[in-house]
Amino acid sequence: MSHLDVTRSNDIGNGRLKKLAVAAKAFNHNDMRKYDSDVKRGAVAIVRSILHSCSMSFSGRSKEIQHCLQILLNLYRCSEERLCASFCTDGIIILDLLEIIEINYRMGKKGDIPTLVLAQRIIDKLSIIRVPLSMVNEQEQLLSSLIGNITGCTGHLVMNMSMKILASLSEHSKNKQAMFIFPMLMEAVALGATYMFESVREESARIIMNLSVEPKNRTELARSALGLILALTRGGQFSRVYAIQALGHMPSQIPINKVIMVNYGNGVVVTVLLQVASSLNTDTDLRVLSTRILGNLTCQATAVQICHHPSLLVTLSSLACLEGEKLDKVASNSALIVKKIATYVRSSDTCHRHLLQAMVTMSYGKSTAALVWTVKAFTEQVAFPEDRLSMIGHKGILSALTLLTNDENDFVRDHSLDALVKLAVDVSMARNVTVDKVLRSVASNSQQGGLGLQQNRNKRQSPPRYSPKSVAFDVDFASYL
Repeated sequence: MSHLDVTRSNDIGNGRLKKLAVAAKAFNHNDMRKYDSDVKRGAVAIVRSILHSCSMSFSGRSKEIQHCLQILLNLYRCSEERLCASFCTDGIIILDLLEIIEINYRMGKKGDIPTLVLAQRIIDKLSIIRVPLSMVNEQEQLLSSLIGNITGCTGHLVMNMSMKILASLSEHSKNKQAMFIFPMLMEAVALGATYMFESVREESARIIMNLSVEPKNRTELARSALGLILALTRGGQFSRVYAIQALGHMPSQIPINKVIMVNYGNGVVVTVLLQVASSLNTDTDLRVLSTRILGNLTCQATAVQICHHPSLLVTLSSLACLEGEKLDKVASNSALIVKKIATYVRSSDTCHRHLLQAMVTMSYGKSTAALVWTVKAFTEQVAFPEDRLSMIGHKGILSALTLLTNDENDFVRDHSLDALVKLAVDVSMARNVTVDKVLRSVASNSQQGGLGLQQNRNKRQSPPRYSPKSVAFDVDFASYL
């Protein structure tokens, strides 16, 4: 009798139990090709039919169910390719397994713990499979039942497993849009996101992150799920990471989403991203991602509103002055955001003076990449006559540019000198003197203040907490007007 034939017995009672016990032992081997052959020939479907016959009289058939589960667990030691194929043909068996888990879970101490554990181990194997739903038999019943487990009255164990399976399916590129529009799926995700157990919330966040990868889903997610995503950023470590990644996906390739996200809840998206970026207890990679997302959100349509966000410029200028190899990317991204703001914000905007203060503070940073973006911000501003007038009247701009003209980086040095010269031209015209005279006065005043140009480069120090208000400036253009 072959391994496959052992499971075909339909007699109820001790006869089938013995045959299942023999089959459980027979299927316990290390021949993957044999497992592939048995699965291909329909062994999983046969085991499922036996489980169905046991479900109506569950309490008296626990041994038979255990043997069936052990056979399944052994069969699923087949190759990954055959496992995926089996999921497509017999993936609906997940519902039987979840039912077994739910029954034993609800029975508490009276439940069959070994059976529950075996079923859970099989679910763990099946919940990492990623196949197109279009290839799965009875796909609608599978999805509807998994969603029903979440929105219904199941215990947290089955709810978590149902979420986990949905999350794995949502990772496949061909499933993202189909799942997003599937009835009640997002309602189930929303319910999971507020569930009492973090493991369920984590899977909910993973589903949203996976669905946000599909560009066709992003606008609707931005319109309807931002509150949900922001709530998940306050969850555990993985929930937070998934939620931040979802925020990063949504504005990509969809310009209107940038406006939606910046406008949402009086700038709460920007607030959350700033909090993550500036948190000392947050993983550096996540801080980098948060600053990258803020940079992506900053564009012509949003720059002024972002500039007006409370504490944003102070925070970004602080981050731009961070030191250390791990934090260099945070500093660079923060300076890039300020540069993008400088590209679109003009002196007529009420936040302009705060922008100039941020640029001044950033000039005292140590990161070369951040200083490059700082100089580019100055370059953007000096291109407009009105902005140059505001810069000339701002205490600290002259010291900052003078400092940058002596940086070790050629780009920083050359472009800051260009900006300084353009400002000096306006000063010289106002005073009816030569540009050279203004620049000589700049150098003279810098040296008299005890901050020689070469000394500035060698003794550059970041101001306490990197706040613009904490920087003492002893030279400004106003003295030349």
